[in-house]
Amino acid sequence: MIKNSLFYVSPNKLKIWLECPRKFWHYYIHEPTKYKEPPRAYYTLGEAVHDTLNSFFSLVPQIRTKERLLDQFKLHWSSAKNQNNGGGFKDQKEEQSHKDRAVRMLENFYSEENILAVPYRLSPSKTKYIPLTRAIMLGGQVDRVDLEPDNTLHIIDYKTGLEDRNDRYQLAIYDLLVREWLKREVSKLSYLHLESGNWSTKDSTTKERVDTKRFIIETVKKIPKSLDRRSFSCSLGEQCGHCDYLREIGFEPILN
Repeated sequence: MIKNSLFYVSPNKLKIWLECPRKFWHYYIHEPTKYKEPPRAYYTLGEAVHDTLNSFFSLVPQIRTKERLLDQFKLHWSSAKNQNNGGGFKDQKEEQSHKDRAVRMLENFYSEENILAVPYRLSPSKTKYIPLTRAIMLGGQVDRVDLEPDNTLHIIDYKTGLEDRNDRYQLAIYDLLVREWLKREVSKLSYLHLESGNWSTKDSTTKERVDTKRFIIETVKKIPKSLDRRSFSCSLGEQCGHCDYLREIGFEPILN
Protein backbone atom coordinates (compact mmCIF):
# COMPACT_ATOMS: atom_id res chain seq x y z
CA MET A 1 0.00 0.00 0.00
CA ILE A 2 2.78 2.44 0.89
CA LYS A 3 6.01 2.62 -1.12
CA ASN A 4 8.69 5.09 -0.10
CA SER A 5 6.10 7.01 1.95
CA LEU A 6 3.91 7.48 -1.13
CA PHE A 7 0.28 6.36 -1.11
CA TYR A 8 -0.81 4.78 -4.39
CA VAL A 9 -4.50 5.18 -5.19
CA SER A 10 -6.72 4.17 -8.11
CA PRO A 11 -10.46 4.20 -8.84
CA ASN A 12 -10.72 0.57 -7.69
CA LYS A 13 -8.85 1.22 -4.45
CA LEU A 14 -11.16 4.13 -3.65
CA LYS A 15 -14.19 2.00 -4.48
CA ILE A 16 -13.16 -0.83 -2.15
CA TRP A 17 -12.38 1.59 0.69
CA LEU A 18 -15.80 3.22 0.33
CA GLU A 19 -17.49 -0.18 0.21
CA CYS A 20 -15.87 -1.55 3.34
CA PRO A 21 -12.70 -0.61 5.28
CA ARG A 22 -12.29 -4.20 6.46
CA LYS A 23 -12.42 -5.50 2.90
CA PHE A 24 -9.81 -2.85 2.02
CA TRP A 25 -7.54 -4.22 4.76
CA HIS A 26 -7.91 -7.77 3.46
CA TYR A 27 -7.35 -6.84 -0.18
CA TYR A 28 -4.53 -4.31 0.10
CA ILE A 29 -2.74 -4.91 3.43
CA HIS A 30 -3.17 -8.39 4.96
CA GLU A 31 -0.55 -10.56 3.21
CA PRO A 32 -2.44 -13.92 3.27
CA THR A 33 -5.45 -12.40 1.46
CA LYS A 34 -3.74 -9.54 -0.40
CA TYR A 35 -4.95 -9.11 -4.00
CA LYS A 36 -6.89 -12.37 -3.80
CA GLU A 37 -10.42 -12.47 -5.09
CA PRO A 38 -12.71 -15.34 -6.08
CA PRO A 39 -13.29 -15.82 -9.81
CA ARG A 40 -16.45 -14.08 -10.98
CA ALA A 41 -18.30 -14.69 -14.24
CA TYR A 42 -18.82 -10.97 -14.81
CA TYR A 43 -15.09 -10.29 -14.34
CA THR A 44 -14.26 -12.86 -17.01
CA LEU A 45 -16.80 -11.38 -19.42
CA GLY A 46 -15.60 -7.83 -18.80
CA GLU A 47 -11.92 -8.69 -19.17
CA ALA A 48 -12.49 -10.61 -22.41
CA VAL A 49 -14.59 -7.85 -24.00
CA HIS A 50 -12.23 -5.04 -22.95
CA ASP A 51 -9.16 -6.91 -24.20
CA THR A 52 -10.89 -7.77 -27.47
CA LEU A 53 -11.76 -4.14 -28.22
CA ASN A 54 -8.29 -3.00 -27.22
CA SER A 55 -6.59 -5.45 -29.59
CA PHE A 56 -9.16 -4.82 -32.34
CA PHE A 57 -8.43 -1.08 -32.37
CA SER A 58 -4.72 -1.86 -32.42
CA LEU A 59 -5.23 -3.17 -35.95
CA VAL A 60 -5.09 -0.92 -38.99
CA PRO A 61 -8.66 0.01 -40.01
CA GLN A 62 -8.49 -1.83 -43.34
CA ILE A 63 -8.38 -5.27 -41.69
CA ARG A 64 -10.95 -4.69 -38.94
CA THR A 65 -13.56 -7.20 -40.06
CA LYS A 66 -16.34 -8.71 -37.98
CA GLU A 67 -14.77 -12.14 -38.39
CA ARG A 68 -11.46 -10.86 -37.07
CA LEU A 69 -13.21 -9.21 -34.11
CA LEU A 70 -14.90 -12.47 -33.13
CA ASP A 71 -11.73 -14.51 -33.69
CA GLN A 72 -9.90 -12.19 -31.32
CA PHE A 73 -12.71 -12.57 -28.81
CA LYS A 74 -12.28 -16.36 -28.78
CA LEU A 75 -8.61 -15.94 -27.88
CA HIS A 76 -9.28 -13.35 -25.19
CA TRP A 77 -12.16 -15.37 -23.74
CA SER A 78 -9.88 -18.38 -23.26
CA SER A 79 -7.19 -16.16 -21.74
CA ALA A 80 -9.60 -14.43 -19.34
CA LYS A 81 -11.09 -17.76 -18.31
CA ASN A 82 -7.67 -19.23 -17.56
CA GLN A 83 -6.51 -16.16 -15.64
CA ASN A 84 -9.67 -16.23 -13.52
CA ASN A 85 -9.33 -19.87 -12.42
CA GLY A 86 -11.90 -21.27 -14.79
CA GLY A 87 -13.87 -18.05 -15.12
CA GLY A 88 -16.12 -18.29 -12.06
CA PHE A 89 -18.97 -20.04 -13.87
CA LYS A 90 -21.28 -22.39 -11.98
CA ASP A 91 -21.52 -24.74 -14.94
CA GLN A 92 -21.12 -24.95 -18.71
CA LYS A 93 -24.59 -23.51 -19.25
CA GLU A 94 -23.74 -20.33 -17.33
CA GLU A 95 -20.46 -19.99 -19.20
CA GLN A 96 -22.20 -20.27 -22.57
CA SER A 97 -24.80 -17.70 -21.50
CA HIS A 98 -22.09 -15.17 -20.59
CA LYS A 99 -20.12 -15.97 -23.72
CA ASP A 100 -23.18 -15.45 -25.93
CA ARG A 101 -23.90 -12.16 -24.20
CA ALA A 102 -20.35 -10.96 -24.81
CA VAL A 103 -20.60 -11.89 -28.49
CA ARG A 104 -23.85 -9.91 -28.80
CA MET A 105 -22.16 -6.86 -27.28
CA LEU A 106 -19.31 -7.07 -29.76
CA GLU A 107 -21.59 -7.69 -32.74
CA ASN A 108 -23.72 -4.68 -31.77
CA PHE A 109 -20.57 -2.60 -31.31
CA TYR A 110 -19.37 -3.59 -34.77
CA SER A 111 -22.74 -2.70 -36.32
CA GLU A 112 -23.40 0.56 -34.48
CA GLU A 113 -20.04 2.18 -33.68
CA ASN A 114 -17.28 3.66 -35.80
CA ILE A 115 -15.00 0.66 -36.19
CA LEU A 116 -12.65 2.66 -38.45
CA ALA A 117 -11.77 5.12 -35.68
CA VAL A 118 -8.08 5.54 -34.95
CA PRO A 119 -7.73 6.04 -31.18
CA TYR A 120 -5.11 8.52 -29.99
CA ARG A 121 -4.20 6.12 -27.16
CA LEU A 122 -5.38 2.67 -26.08
CA SER A 123 -5.33 1.03 -22.65
CA PRO A 124 -1.79 0.52 -21.32
CA SER A 125 -0.78 -2.97 -20.21
CA LYS A 126 0.02 -1.69 -16.71
CA THR A 127 -1.49 0.94 -14.45
CA LYS A 128 0.18 4.32 -14.96
CA TYR A 129 0.58 6.79 -12.09
CA ILE A 130 0.96 10.54 -11.74
CA PRO A 131 1.78 12.59 -8.61
CA LEU A 132 -1.46 14.09 -7.30
CA THR A 133 0.29 15.60 -4.27
CA ARG A 134 3.71 15.09 -2.71
CA ALA A 135 2.31 12.10 -0.84
CA ILE A 136 -0.30 10.65 -3.23
CA MET A 137 0.25 8.88 -6.54
CA LEU A 138 -2.90 8.59 -8.67
CA GLY A 139 -3.25 5.78 -11.20
CA GLY A 140 -5.63 4.01 -13.53
CA GLN A 141 -6.07 2.20 -16.83
CA VAL A 142 -7.99 4.23 -19.39
CA ASP A 143 -9.70 2.11 -22.05
CA ARG A 144 -9.42 4.54 -24.93
CA VAL A 145 -8.60 8.15 -25.80
CA ASP A 146 -9.77 9.63 -29.11
CA LEU A 147 -8.68 12.84 -30.80
CA GLU A 148 -11.53 15.24 -31.55
CA PRO A 149 -11.63 17.43 -34.71
CA ASP A 150 -10.57 20.45 -32.62
CA ASN A 151 -7.46 18.52 -31.41
CA THR A 152 -8.83 18.04 -27.89
CA LEU A 153 -9.10 14.59 -26.32
CA HIS A 154 -12.15 12.41 -25.68
CA ILE A 155 -11.81 9.81 -22.90
CA ILE A 156 -13.91 6.66 -23.41
CA ASP A 157 -14.54 3.93 -20.83
CA TYR A 158 -16.33 0.72 -21.80
CA LYS A 159 -18.94 -0.69 -19.42
CA THR A 160 -20.11 -4.31 -19.67
CA GLY A 161 -22.69 -4.41 -16.87
CA LEU A 162 -26.33 -5.34 -17.42
CA GLU A 163 -27.48 -1.87 -16.37
CA ASP A 164 -26.30 1.58 -17.48
CA ARG A 165 -24.48 2.54 -14.28
CA ASN A 166 -21.92 5.32 -14.18
CA ASP A 167 -19.11 5.40 -11.64
CA ARG A 168 -19.22 8.79 -9.97
CA TYR A 169 -15.49 9.53 -9.93
CA GLN A 170 -13.87 7.25 -12.51
CA LEU A 171 -14.01 9.52 -15.57
CA ALA A 172 -12.97 12.57 -13.57
CA ILE A 173 -9.95 10.64 -12.28
CA TYR A 174 -9.10 9.61 -15.83
CA ASP A 175 -9.41 13.26 -16.84
CA LEU A 176 -6.73 14.20 -14.30
CA LEU A 177 -4.52 11.31 -15.44
CA VAL A 178 -4.76 11.86 -19.19
CA ARG A 179 -4.06 15.58 -18.96
CA GLU A 180 -0.84 14.83 -17.09
CA TRP A 181 0.19 11.88 -19.27
CA LEU A 182 -0.47 13.37 -22.68
CA LYS A 183 -0.12 17.10 -21.93
CA ARG A 184 -3.21 17.90 -23.97
CA GLU A 185 -6.62 19.45 -23.35
CA VAL A 186 -9.48 17.03 -22.63
CA SER A 187 -12.94 18.11 -23.77
CA LYS A 188 -15.21 15.05 -23.44
CA LEU A 189 -15.66 12.17 -20.99
CA SER A 190 -17.78 9.17 -21.97
CA TYR A 191 -19.04 5.85 -20.72
CA LEU A 192 -20.08 3.50 -23.52
CA HIS A 193 -22.50 0.92 -22.12
CA LEU A 194 -21.95 -2.08 -24.37
CA GLU A 195 -25.02 -4.01 -23.22
CA SER A 196 -27.45 -1.28 -24.27
CA GLY A 197 -25.27 0.57 -26.75
CA ASN A 198 -25.96 3.82 -24.91
CA TRP A 199 -23.37 6.57 -24.56
CA SER A 200 -23.18 8.73 -21.44
CA THR A 201 -21.08 11.77 -22.34
CA LYS A 202 -20.28 14.95 -20.46
CA ASP A 203 -17.91 17.86 -20.84
CA SER A 204 -14.65 18.03 -18.93
CA THR A 205 -14.84 20.89 -16.43
CA THR A 206 -12.35 22.58 -14.14
CA LYS A 207 -14.83 22.39 -11.26
CA GLU A 208 -15.18 18.62 -11.48
CA ARG A 209 -11.41 18.15 -11.64
CA VAL A 210 -10.89 20.37 -8.59
CA ASP A 211 -13.71 18.65 -6.69
CA THR A 212 -12.40 15.20 -7.58
CA LYS A 213 -8.86 16.02 -6.52
CA ARG A 214 -10.19 17.35 -3.20
CA PHE A 215 -12.34 14.23 -2.72
CA ILE A 216 -9.36 11.92 -3.30
CA ILE A 217 -7.14 13.84 -0.87
CA GLU A 218 -9.83 13.92 1.82
CA THR A 219 -10.61 10.22 1.35
CA VAL A 220 -6.95 9.19 1.59
CA LYS A 221 -6.68 11.16 4.85
CA LYS A 222 -9.38 8.91 6.33
CA ILE A 223 -7.53 5.68 5.50
CA PRO A 224 -5.61 4.61 8.64
CA LYS A 225 -1.84 4.68 8.48
CA SER A 226 -1.80 1.76 10.89
CA LEU A 227 -1.68 -1.74 9.40
CA ASP A 228 -3.63 -3.19 12.35
CA ARG A 229 -6.93 -4.71 11.22
CA ARG A 230 -8.71 -3.18 14.21
CA SER A 231 -8.19 0.21 12.61
CA PHE A 232 -10.25 -0.96 9.63
CA SER A 233 -13.63 -1.60 11.19
CA CYS A 234 -16.76 -2.93 9.54
CA SER A 235 -19.89 -1.44 11.08
CA LEU A 236 -22.07 -4.33 9.88
CA GLY A 237 -20.10 -7.01 11.73
CA GLU A 238 -21.36 -10.55 11.16
CA GLN A 239 -24.05 -9.34 8.77
CA CYS A 240 -21.50 -7.90 6.35
CA GLY A 241 -21.93 -9.39 2.89
CA HIS A 242 -18.52 -8.20 1.73
CA CYS A 243 -16.86 -10.91 3.81
CA ASP A 244 -18.37 -13.65 1.63
CA TYR A 245 -15.48 -13.27 -0.78
CA LEU A 246 -13.05 -14.33 1.96
CA ARG A 247 -14.76 -17.69 2.37
CA GLU A 248 -14.61 -18.18 -1.38
CA ILE A 249 -10.82 -17.83 -1.39
CA GLY A 250 -10.46 -20.16 1.59
CA PHE A 251 -10.37 -17.80 4.59
CA GLU A 252 -12.75 -17.18 7.44
CA PRO A 253 -13.60 -13.51 8.06
CA ILE A 254 -12.01 -11.86 11.10
CA LEU A 255 -14.86 -9.77 12.45
CA ASN A 256 -13.42 -8.26 15.61
